[in-house]
Amino acid sequence: PIDYSDEIAQISLFLGAVSVVIFGIGRRHGEFLMGVLSLILSLAMDAQNPHSESRRQNTLSQIPQTMDAALARFKLDGQTTTYAVCPACNCTFRPKANTNTSDGRYPLNCSNRPRPEDDPCNEPLLQRSPVGQVEPIKTFVYYHFHDYLAGLLSRPDMEAIMDKPCDDLLSSIGSAPPRIIKDVWDADFFRSFEGPTQSLFVDRGSEGRFAFTLNVDFFNIEGNLQQNASTSTGIISCACLNLPLD
Repeated sequence: PIDYSDEIAQISLFLGAVSVVIFGIGRRHGEFLMGVLSLILSLAMDAQNPHSESRRQNTLSQIPQTMDAALARFKLDGQTTTYAVCPACNCTFRPKANTNTSDGRYPLNCSNRPRPEDDPCNEPLLQRSPVGQVEPIKTFVYYHFHDYLAGLLSRPDMEAIMDKPCDDLLSSIGSAPPRIIKDVWDADFFRSFEGPTQSLFVDRGSEGRFAFTLNVDFFNIEGNLQQNASTSTGIISCACLNLPLD
C-alpha cells in the first residue's frame, strides 16, 4: 500500500497517478515521467550525500517501473472476490480466509447436489498451475457492487449527474409524457414506480435514488461456425441507468 512507502516515493507515485488518471496522459508517458523522476532523485541524493547508498536504493526500489504497479499502490481498482466454479455443475464456492497466507482457501471437491435426491457432485475444483501453485480449475470474478457504487459517488460532479434523472422526471410528472421515448426515464414505468416509502421512486428527497439493470449474456468465444470448438463464456453485468447515455 502507498502508506508504507517513503514520503519521496509517495510524491513520485502521486505525480504519476495524477498525470494518468486526472490529466489523461498515456500510461507509457506516465512511466516515462516516473522514470525521469527516479533519475532526478538518484542524482539529487548522490549530490547531497554520496555515502547514503542504502537510503537511495531503498527509496528508488519503492517507485515502480510500470503505471499498473503504481496505480495498484493506490487501490484504485474495484474490490473483487474470485469464486471457484465446479467444472461439472457450475456451482460456485466463495474462498474462505486462510490464517497462514493472504490467499483464499477453496474446498477440494464440489459438494453441490444438483437435485435433492442426487449424491454430491464431488468434481475436483482445484488444479496445480505450471509454477506449482494450487488454484481453481474454473473461476468467477465478482466485482463488489457497493465498492463500485461508492467509487461513483466519491466524485461530487458524478453524484449531481446521477441525481438529475430523478429530479427532471419528478418535475415533469404533472405534464404529458413524451410521445417519443429516447431514454429509459421517459418510459411510463418510472412515472408510477413506487419507492421504499410508498412515494414515487423518483421523489428522492435528500437521498440518492439509483436504478440498475442486470444483464446476463453467454457467447462462444471460438465463433459460431458449426465445426468450431464450443467454449461458452458468460458475463453478468450491472449498469446504472442514472448515468447519461454519452
